[in-house]
Amino acid sequence: MTTLPTIDEALEEEVRNERVDTLQGPDGPDGRALAQAVGSNIERYRRKRGLTREQLAERVEVTLPILQRLEHGDLIPSLRAVWIFATALEVPFGALVAYPGRPEVIFSVRRAGHGRVVSSSDSGFRSRAISPLGQPEAPEVYAIALSPGCVEEAEAHAPGTYEHLVVLRGTLVVSTGSDATTLEAGDALFFRADVEHRYENPGAVETTAHLVMSYTTRT
Repeated sequence: MTTLPTIDEALEEEVRNERVDTLQGPDGPDGRALAQAVGSNIERYRRKRGLTREQLAERVEVTLPILQRLEHGDLIPSLRAVWIFATALEVPFGALVAYPGRPEVIFSVRRAGHGRVVSSSDSGFRSRAISPLGQPEAPEVYAIALSPGCVEEAEAHAPGTYEHLVVLRGTLVVSTGSDATTLEAGDALFFRADVEHRYENPGAVETTAHLVMSYTTRT
């Protein structure tokens, strides 16, 4: 089982590896816009859910000053942190990174190797967003990779969250409660992800897959 960083650490993490697209540092115009959008959306959904800042901070286990900085647009969260807030607020990930009034994307290319990578502490599990962030019309698509022997324990996402996995290379074992299956290259799996679930690569080569998130939750 991998060890994840604390949420405070995730929120303070520098966006340093891939300053591309909308994930620029907070000093750049794109970075400031993203920080403002995420902060505004978190505050809006927090109020819509009838939560005080203290209640949300306790729910996601961050300090109140961190949450205040985030809602004020003074802090860019990591993608992992956005996932945690989305789950706590029971909204899709895309709802928190959406830019109000942002023009619709007509034609967008995401080159190989670009896009923010979220990884476990030992880098055994890696997830890269390959859909354009901040575009509510776009499905959420991720490229994931598991090193040989990697086991990734995933917490339950917000109610009504589903995952659709397609294995591109290697072997992937996915389990959710009493259900489990082994997938090989070309196999696909659709399952409810609002329960604890587990990914494992039992093979000797790296496993790669594409994952699509879908939601039936209210916003």
